Amino acid sequence: MTENNKPTPSLLEPKSQGGDTAETGFDFQTCLILCKVPFWLSFEGFDSLIREGVADFEAKFFSPAEGITREALEAKNHHVTPKEFWAEVERFKELDEGSPGSFSKFTISCAGISDELKPLINGLRRIRDPQPFYDASSGVTVNSYADYVERVGKLEKDVEMAEFLYNKIQIEHNWNLISEEETANGMFQSQLQRHLPEYEDLPVKEIPNIFRSLLALVRSHKSRPITRLQIEKTMQSAISGKYRLEPKQVVISTEMEEVTKSEKALQFEWVSFFGGAERVYPSEEEWNSKLVPQLYETSKWLKSQRNTPRIELNGNRRISAAIAFGKVFSAVAGYTLDMNYRGERWSTDDHADSQTPNYTLTPTYVEGAGDRLLVTIGIMKENLASEVQTFTQNNDLSHLPKLHLFSSDPIVSAKQANATVEKIKREIAIVAGKIGAKQIDLFFAGPTHLALFLGYRSNALPPIQCYEWVSNNKYISTCFLK
Repeated sequence: MTENNKPTPSLLEPKSQGGDTAETGFDFQTCLILCKVPFWLSFEGFDSLIREGVADFEAKFFSPAEGITREALEAKNHHVTPKEFWAEVERFKELDEGSPGSFSKFTISCAGISDELKPLINGLRRIRDPQPFYDASSGVTVNSYADYVERVGKLEKDVEMAEFLYNKIQIEHNWNLISEEETANGMFQSQLQRHLPEYEDLPVKEIPNIFRSLLALVRSHKSRPITRLQIEKTMQSAISGKYRLEPKQVVISTEMEEVTKSEKALQFEWVSFFGGAERVYPSEEEWNSKLVPQLYETSKWLKSQRNTPRIELNGNRRISAAIAFGKVFSAVAGYTLDMNYRGERWSTDDHADSQTPNYTLTPTYVEGAGDRLLVTIGIMKENLASEVQTFTQNNDLSHLPKLHLFSSDPIVSAKQANATVEKIKREIAIVAGKIGAKQIDLFFAGPTHLALFLGYRSNALPPIQCYEWVSNNKYISTCFLK
């Protein structure tokens, strides 16, 4: 095999080793990395970076919906000419084709761009920025993209190149003030305060210490990954003791629509698991092969890359998904959850006190046969037990022992929710213990925050098979939580 037809990308090919030849003084590339660190850290899923991998530098991100994604960046401390620009685009295309799926985005970061390329760059911006406002099939979108392809064609590039450029490449052409350390320090401060609001009140005198510590970290890790934890530890260690910041909680969102790429929270794309207005849900197998593993993979990633166990939960989710989320990010796993519910924060560590009103919960037990316990929890839904009985009369759940828990009262606070969950758990545990239940078949009608809290406190209970309401007297089995 000749040098010309070796597979690409490789860490040992000349194009990947370009930065290994020499490094002196305060270089543009290192400074650019430091100035981008605050932006990367503003994304909850930022995982790590590497300098001098297959590109000048790369950033790695975790997404519950997509797993690991990467961005490759090339740094140019000058005005990029058309020849150089298209050479970089071709190189990115080689990387994308040679290692499909490794990179979700490629970026050219430079001090300026040739006037000849500006109509193309402006055209990209003009159709990308308003994109969320127009439907993909609208005449505005279709016609604009056709005009863009025409602009690319005038530069003697084909439709395939236009598509790759549009879908995969970002051009940052205003990095023209970071050639010197003093200037870079000021820009770093600006980026820090812009993207990480918790640093806004930090005394200005602390910023150079952070900058110099990060600079030393980056320089000492050439061609070696630098993790988010290393970066955050370095930043905090550089701050004087009395000014050190408390770890931020991790923001997670469960979405019933397609995820927004620019959203900085960790997003679960659960469109299908929300079911829509018609409540058309995936099969039980898909709940257990997609939704549940996503939760565990996210928990695993958080434990390896984030230094806080506190989670802020936003978005919407069905009952089964709420129970599953609580089960995975549970008390025994060391997490604390803050759920945003109609503008209020419901926290799993907001425990009941002497002022918390008692919550009346009425249990009814119906004897049956088998080593599974069917449980219904009806909060302000009196007919849940009878509805579930109608649903189960012609299936293999009909003969099971049943525990019906009902209350006609609303849950008025997080404190009351936490106390109520302890009552629910105790009632279930007592009956499950008496009959030797190896599984709970759970039918829940009530607020999602209570479902979340129940999952969160469900340790020591047998495995739970969840069910989701579809229509009158009709349910489907969803996730199985061990």
